[in-house]
Amino acid sequence: MAERILTLHQLSLRDTDPVALVRAAAAAGFPFVTVFLHPPAPQLDIFPRLLPGAPTRAFVQAMRAEGVQVHNVEALPFSGRTDPADYLPVLDHAAEIGARRATVLVYDRDLPRASDRLSQTCDAAAARGIALSIEFMAFSSLRTVGEAADFVRQSGHAKLSLLVDPLHLARTGGSPAQLGALADTIGALQFCDAMLAPPEDAFREAVEDREIPGEGELPLQALLDATDPGLPLDVEVPMLRLEKQGLDPIARAQLLKRALLRYRL
Repeated sequence: MAERILTLHQLSLRDTDPVALVRAAAAAGFPFVTVFLHPPAPQLDIFPRLLPGAPTRAFVQAMRAEGVQVHNVEALPFSGRTDPADYLPVLDHAAEIGARRATVLVYDRDLPRASDRLSQTCDAAAARGIALSIEFMAFSSLRTVGEAADFVRQSGHAKLSLLVDPLHLARTGGSPAQLGALADTIGALQFCDAMLAPPEDAFREAVEDREIPGEGELPLQALLDATDPGLPLDVEVPMLRLEKQGLDPIARAQLLKRALLRYRL
């Protein structure tokens, strides 16, 4: 059995630029990272994105020096105004840094139109060796795992799958018990924890502060047991509270890596 790909998501160190993310990942023992190449929404252009040119060259140099690779890039949002051609430069950039996957967010309420445009982008991504995964969430047009799985199945594109985040699964009424029947649609997992009772501000929870795995109440081992053990696992745990306390990025990354020891991965 192939070893599971473990990825440190940039949102876990949301104050950290991509080069520093690579160094923190290496120090903590994460062999892969996820970086932002494009904002998930205009109002969420708040993370230190990897820019083309000199910043990318420095990033690639850091990856080579530290023995770290890119697994996933964020994000390709699809609204009613999205032109698939707009994402060709993003996909070229993703291919330049060796990314294997890119996250898609569907905001377009016209799902047949979104499917058609996304299929075009899947073709372009596949030509660059990149798979696409849809992240469902309460803030998008594909709110639940069932809706997102139906969308993937109806698309029928071999390079399109679901990215299952345990926080979004829980906050949209889902559970690991649903995932076995949807296994053919799931291509990757994210990993974080949270309390079962939703907070007053669900958006702030998702973007700023989640619980370290094992310190919340989500059924994370059940999630792992219900899905293919070969799926890549992207650790996405924004910890603004620890950043404000002065805990440096490497120490935060090491906290996350140690937390994974609690689980049968």
